[in-house]
Amino acid sequence: MNELMTRKETFDFQTNKVEIMDLSTLKRTHMEDDYEGNPLRGIYHFQAIENVIDICNKYNLNFEVEEIFAAHNNSKHLPGVTVLKKEEMVHGEKSVVAHILRRIFTTIRINDYETDELTTTIVLTYHQDGIQAAIGPCVKACHNQCILSAERIVSNYGKNKVSTEQLFATVDEWLSQFETQMTEDRGRIRRLKNTIINLKEVYTYIGLLTALRVAHDSSDETLSGRIENYPLNQSQISAFTEDVLIRMKGRDTISAWDLYNIATEYYKPEKTSIPSLIHQNIAFASTLDNFCQFRENEIMDVEAVLVS
Repeated sequence: MNELMTRKETFDFQTNKVEIMDLSTLKRTHMEDDYEGNPLRGIYHFQAIENVIDICNKYNLNFEVEEIFAAHNNSKHLPGVTVLKKEEMVHGEKSVVAHILRRIFTTIRINDYETDELTTTIVLTYHQDGIQAAIGPCVKACHNQCILSAERIVSNYGKNKVSTEQLFATVDEWLSQFETQMTEDRGRIRRLKNTIINLKEVYTYIGLLTALRVAHDSSDETLSGRIENYPLNQSQISAFTEDVLIRMKGRDTISAWDLYNIATEYYKPEKTSIPSLIHQNIAFASTLDNFCQFRENEIMDVEAVLVS
């Protein structure tokens, strides 16, 4: 468990980009209801976490709620954090009880079948758009989360949305087949480790990441309409490029696994907007997988990679 994930009495989002807390603290924050007194988004953030905990217990998994993050997105229309002054007058300045938290990122670590290198983590995000869940290996040394297949994510919003009930049913299905799915993902990691990329291909891949970012943000809908999520934003591409070049000092090649693992360092609540974390992670994994398949052509069909 993250040593910072403890019971708290106050938050300070003016100083801290994110706040880390335990589940009991989250449950003490101010709940946001509709005019009938029901949860504004159909379910409270802590209930979503408890639903996943119940599913883990159902399959007798050895697990722990590892991290709960809350973040502020500074939106004036619907901010990630709202502090209620009336509650502060009663409970004290910056009191946990006076905070409405709308952006929550939770990791639940499953210790079954863990190795010295890897464990498995369920990721749950709760924010203004809705709820999203994902499952995949987690690198223990750097705590980098891997999401290696679109089959390992589910949302109750967006293009492929399902109902909230179906979302938790999908998590149930994942955990009912935990060993099988874990074995499949670790097989994907072995393939990434065995896929070697030379320096020229690295430069081509960095160019592809830039093209995806530019297309996504373009005012031309024939471009932006084709890219639902980019793997990295522009500042992340710059940081990624520098990290890759540092890693490749004195080397002519790098594994696809190392490239992916460098990128996953950015997919953390303090570095990436919570609603984008899972989307960008799977976008990078998918783009890298497609790139590795198409690079075998003598002339790379970048258009085909873009479409994929």
